Amino acid sequence: MTIKEECYRCLVRLLDLTVTAATSDDNLRKQARKAALAIVEAEFHPHAIPALIANRFHRIIQKISGNPDPFAAHKATETQFLARMFEKVAGHYRDELDSLLKLAVLGNTVDFFRQQAEVTQEILQGVNFSISETTQFQQLIQDHPGLLLYLADNAGEQFFDRPLVTWLRRQNWTVFYVVKGGPIQNDLTRSDLEASGLYQDLGPVVDTGAKTVGLVLDEANQPFRELFQQARIILAKGMGHFETLSHLHDPRIFFLLQAKCPPVAQALSVPNLSFVFARSVSR
Repeated sequence: MTIKEECYRCLVRLLDLTVTAATSDDNLRKQARKAALAIVEAEFHPHAIPALIANRFHRIIQKISGNPDPFAAHKATETQFLARMFEKVAGHYRDELDSLLKLAVLGNTVDFFRQQAEVTQEILQGVNFSISETTQFQQLIQDHPGLLLYLADNAGEQFFDRPLVTWLRRQNWTVFYVVKGGPIQNDLTRSDLEASGLYQDLGPVVDTGAKTVGLVLDEANQPFRELFQQARIILAKGMGHFETLSHLHDPRIFFLLQAKCPPVAQALSVPNLSFVFARSVSR
């Protein structure tokens, strides 16, 4: 997607949230903010990808603060919140593809910059996709089964992902649930799955070997890059994956997300806050 001027403000806001979460030491906060802001200033240009800039400043903030997981408390709260919301709404969704895709994308309503009340309202309202390429996806699923990579996003989404992952496996596909190689923002890791008790339910679980917002293949480890090449279908949750993978125009990739900012919505040609299930080559 094309970076927009407003992405600068969003990156600085995220930077400030991260610094505040990383340490209570005012001196370290000043050092971390100065170094992180320098990265944004240096890297922000018309061909930049916002998620890649965020990856760079997250690393420097973690290093200066000495905190490898600034959003640990946020993730725990988010996970508990979405566990409760899942229990409220899951019974309203049928055990079939279109309904399970809608349930899964509801988990993606969470965001650093949104209040729980707003997210709660959207989850209870349900989903109408602005773009839905479920028919094309269904046709692929009915074809000869193979390897499907399910790229997880935010930590709390695991509850909403589980029914869809289970359904896909019942279609005789080999589904690997993919998490990040370590803490980055509020993204899901192996440790988060273990803490929630869903590790076994969602396994087999693989990680990218990298701590990145979205997926940066150059930073992923060799075993994951081999799996990525072997996969027949890649289901990518969230805006970070859209930012880092949409330029590949890979026909195997389907993006499942809520467009929670105008630049992502514009890139998808949908209104802001739209729900989307879209094949990469269609954009």
